[in-house]
Amino acid sequence: MQAQIQAAVAVATGSPLAVQLITVLILLAAGFAYFRFLGGKSASFAPKAGE
Repeated sequence: MQAQIQAAVAVATGSPLAVQLITVLILLAAGFAYFRFLGGKSASFAPKAGE
C-alpha cells in the first residue's frame, strides 16, 4: 500500500524537467506578449518619476 502511495505522489509531483522548462517559457512568452501589445496601449496608473 505504501509503495502505491509513493508512486502516486511521484507521478503527481514529478513532471520531467523539459516539461517544466517548456511551461515556464510559454508563460514568460505570454506575459511578454501581453505587456508588449496589450499593456502598452492602456494608461499607466502608477505615477511616473518627476511628475
